[in-house]
Amino acid sequence: MHRLFACASLAAAMRVQPHLSRRAVLDVAASSAAVLGTRPALAEVEQLAAPGKSVGAMQKLKSGVRYIDLKEGSGAGASSGSRVSLQWVLRRSNGYFVTSSFGQVASGPDAGILKLSGTSVNDPFLFTVGSGAALPGLEEAVLGIKKGGVRRIVVPTRLSYTQPLKSSPGPVPEDYGARRQIERELAKMDPENFFVLEVEAANVR
Repeated sequence: MHRLFACASLAAAMRVQPHLSRRAVLDVAASSAAVLGTRPALAEVEQLAAPGKSVGAMQKLKSGVRYIDLKEGSGAGASSGSRVSLQWVLRRSNGYFVTSSFGQVASGPDAGILKLSGTSVNDPFLFTVGSGAALPGLEEAVLGIKKGGVRRIVVPTRLSYTQPLKSSPGPVPEDYGARRQIERELAKMDPENFFVLEVEAANVR
């Protein structure tokens, strides 16, 4: 009964407000997951975070990392040795916001597309692909991304942060609350757990 109620709630929300923001839809999905006692399935994360906005199919890599392009970029794609600058939003597996390169400001209502124009305060993550400076799952998933491209990436926790966080690959948030959220997820030692990263390539060279 609880499962039927949760699914009905999500379906009703989509019928009544078909243009719900990505955050609102994820909140409904997370509420449903709380009722069921589970996190949303990967398929739900893939489809609900940016309904109708993807420009390709979800790609699953051998490592278990998944990604989908939400917006095509232009120019040369990132490869080993490329310097990449990313704007990013980090979420837990239940869709809850952790932090972003804009601090405690989420990516906005446009279904996963990060907004750079008009944003004066941000801290993009700059790294060299293949250097080990980025989360292993992120480094693998940005291969081929072009300047201006936007990807949503599902990173298994085993391919994400390491303890202690101060020496972990990035992007590592500076605020205490975000760090504690990450540490709690890592402490679960759940092989099925994951983080969701939405990234925009501000520059690739």
